[in-house]
This record gives sequence, structure tokens and C-alpha cells, in this order.
Amino acid sequence: MALPTDTSSSTLVTRVLCVDDNADITEVMRMVIDTEPTMRCVGCLASADHLVEKVRRMSPLPEVVLLDATMPGKSPLVAMSELAAAFPEIRTIIYSGHDDPGFMEQAREAGAWGCVSKNDDPSAILHAVRRVTTGNALWA
Repeated sequence: MALPTDTSSSTLVTRVLCVDDNADITEVMRMVIDTEPTMRCVGCLASADHLVEKVRRMSPLPEVVLLDATMPGKSPLVAMSELAAAFPEIRTIIYSGHDDPGFMEQAREAGAWGCVSKNDDPSAILHAVRRVTTGNALWA
């Protein structure tokens, strides 16, 4: 089942929240997402600290969260697990430089729908968002 979409314009728009402690990376994520007519970056957070509380204050909610795998503060895996428990309809994609199978398994267990490598072409972000929005996990 596809996620609900923002119908405030004539096209259906998937709302994406970006979470990464590197401002340059979140700016690239925002630019890539906002170039796609069917997606909109609805915010960028610099940490996973208080992720659930920050999402709770958003209206409408994001449908997809792109979450950096390693940041200072609250563990992104813990934050993702809390987000999945509070908002099971939100799909989280790990954005990572990791290719460790053990880490990927931990991310799956915490509620991730997939992973995009920071080494991939930025268009991989768009592919990942499209895929999880249609209800399909994205694991290599």
C-alpha cells in the first residue's frame, strides 16, 4: 500500500525529512529531493536527538526520513526505532557510508526500510524514496 501524499499542488508530492549532522550533506539532500517534482524536502535536522518530538510537531508528517547512520548525540538506530514505534507509517532510509552487513542488520531491526550509500550517485536518494514510498524495502 502506498503512503498518503501531499495533494496541495496538482502533482502528488512525497514529503521527505533529512537528518544529518553535516550541513553540506543535508543541503545536497535537499537540492536533490527538491529537483524531483514528486518530492519535497520538508526540513533538515542536524541530529537524531528528540527526533520523535520534532516529527510530532510537523504537520503534515513526513512520509520518508533520510537518516544519517552516524551522528553525535542520540544513536540514529535508537532514534529510528523510537520513530518506527511512534509513527509506523513513516518509512526511514539510512544514509550511510557503512557497508558492514552487521550494521545493516541492526538498521533493519531498528525499523529501516533500506539504505543509501553516501558513495552512490545522488540520484540513488530519489530511487530509494520512490521505492519505499510504494511499500518496497531497499536492501542490496
